[in-house]
Amino acid sequence: MDELRVGFIGCGGIAAVHVERLRSSNKVRMVAFSDVIEERAKLFVAKYGGNSYRDWHEMLDNETLDIVYICLPPYAHTDEVTVAAEKGIHIFIEKPIALDMKVAREMVKAVERSGVKSQVGYNCRFGYAIEEAKRLIESGEAGDIGLVMGMYWCHFIREDWWIDKSKSGGQIVEQSTHLFDALRYLCGDVEVVYGSMNLKFWSDIPNITIEDVSSTVFKFKSGAIGAITATTWGAHAQWWFRWWMAARNYTFESRDINTLTLYSTKPPAKARTITEERDTYLLETEDFIKAILEDRDARVPIEEGAKTLEFTLAAVKSAETGRPIKLPLE
Repeated sequence: MDELRVGFIGCGGIAAVHVERLRSSNKVRMVAFSDVIEERAKLFVAKYGGNSYRDWHEMLDNETLDIVYICLPPYAHTDEVTVAAEKGIHIFIEKPIALDMKVAREMVKAVERSGVKSQVGYNCRFGYAIEEAKRLIESGEAGDIGLVMGMYWCHFIREDWWIDKSKSGGQIVEQSTHLFDALRYLCGDVEVVYGSMNLKFWSDIPNITIEDVSSTVFKFKSGAIGAITATTWGAHAQWWFRWWMAARNYTFESRDINTLTLYSTKPPAKARTITEERDTYLLETEDFIKAILEDRDARVPIEEGAKTLEFTLAAVKSAETGRPIKLPLE
């Protein structure tokens, strides 16, 4: 292919992030944008070219697309993945891919049946710290993992669909899912989850139903133990995506997605910090394009998005029921 033709379903803020990365590639061309508020799509067309649509079905019927970017709120997902896959269109979908496993599994099956490539928007997997830790683990240099813990703390709220748990899934499912995904990527699949959550700080906001504090403990199939805390009431102007890991040969410390400190577990005591500035949105875009052109899997195919969704839904279910939840979910 000389040029991959790209269309967008959903023209909000995250769509703009992806378009800006795509426009830097000479291998793609934006040809169509759709949004239920068509004025948004028209704004994208005015800046990037192509045709605008209010109905994404019409866009997929009228345009010859190689790739579709699905940038919808989680509650808005219906059959766009299935329809696109059946038309042979490669799929980039933002996280979380759905709000229940029935819909997620249907997406996975549709992609598998069609043979199209897929990528889920877990851009943190492309951070230097996570990529280097993954290399050390997979090579055996780090040794086996025993314990991992993470923090997803920010001071953030938006008074729209995001604070409605029935539409967003809550902070764990919609936002701190990035950290759940990163730790599952590094340590493997999860066996059992126990979660607790509450609404402590933003309770004066009308109609808010999501949690603003949570703690989740879990056990990986490997036997390693993990824990994640999350809050939307963190330090002002700070966004903490942090994790620590105890492995046989190293203790890992990551204070952001691109910086990793390695502490030796053997004498003499020594530590080494490595870092590299990266645009992880650009890297996930480049990986997806290469996966299509080279006929290989992308780093985060849709089945990975379904597994991370299941992990976060289990944490929420445990918090709601007060009991441990075993995976897979029924």
